[in-house]
Amino acid sequence: MMRVQKLLKDIVLLAVMLSMATLFGCGGQKSSQNLAQEKSSAERVESLESIFKSYASREDLDDFERDVLNRAVKTGHIDPADYEAAHDKYLECMANAGYDEHDTKMPDGLYKSSENMDSNTDSKQWFKQSVTCSDHTTKIIEGLFRDQQDNPERYKDPGILAAQCLMDAGIVDKTYTAAKFNESAQILQAQSENDDNNHRTLQEIFGFPVAGKQGSQARYCLSLGNVGITVSNGVDNP
Repeated sequence: MMRVQKLLKDIVLLAVMLSMATLFGCGGQKSSQNLAQEKSSAERVESLESIFKSYASREDLDDFERDVLNRAVKTGHIDPADYEAAHDKYLECMANAGYDEHDTKMPDGLYKSSENMDSNTDSKQWFKQSVTCSDHTTKIIEGLFRDQQDNPERYKDPGILAAQCLMDAGIVDKTYTAAKFNESAQILQAQSENDDNNHRTLQEIFGFPVAGKQGSQARYCLSLGNVGITVSNGVDNP
């Protein structure tokens, strides 16, 4: 869930969320293919229609979730209005618990929590409340809506989504590939598990700015590849 990214204010790398089985098994190797060729030969995952049906049959849904998912089964997609309603219910729950949320709407239509948290806020308590408020609001619906918005072609390798986003934004040139993205993601993963001080900056790893306002679009694209990075104060050194 996207709002897991907001926990502390002044740490440089808050979360590196990598689906390692996917990255290492689906494109982590170097390849001579360009992005178009990677797409044409890429493995696909289960259809959204099948996933909607599976979730709609769950017994732990409340009436709101069941209505949203039944509509999705009928139409083949989650209506953005239903996602907005789920997000509003989440915000109402957080407000009732005393948290004033300032979420940002991303290019794919999903909301992302602020990267900076009030210094007076207990991050662990906020996270606990966020998890509670996501139940029967955004917990299921947001994940499915994200999958629908970000991966309609159902690529198994999320690196394809990240590479296309970076290319569309003009952050990388047309020679950039999913294989290159996955290679950088693996370097970041290995670095995050290494305690020594000989760390490369995010820009050195990915080849483009990731920190600060300049890197906001890049961070969004990286998130599509299952790499979630939060930076603060313009610092670019994990």
